[in-house]
Amino acid sequence: MTEADAIVDGVDVVKLAAVVEDCPAVDALVEGAPTWAATYLPRRRITGIRIEGDVVTTQVRLRFGSTVGQLAQQVWRAATPLAGSRRVDIVVADISDPLTGV
Repeated sequence: MTEADAIVDGVDVVKLAAVVEDCPAVDALVEGAPTWAATYLPRRRITGIRIEGDVVTTQVRLRFGSTVGQLAQQVWRAATPLAGSRRVDIVVADISDPLTGV
């Protein structure tokens, strides 16, 4: 697999996923409802990131104890430099369970 395999419409999806996952308020990138966000690359799939037209959608599980405002600010700051001129949409699909951490 080459670096070029991770580029979708000029966006490095692997780097984008990594910076979003590194945000303290993000427990994980997730696929499934409500937006079914995933990107299909050669021989693999990146869950929770979708590039579509002029929008980058990130779908995440909010870390319990964090606020949506914290999450939005962190993800937007991390994702915007990698999204080019695209709008960054953030979907909170789930909240981690404080007892299990999932």
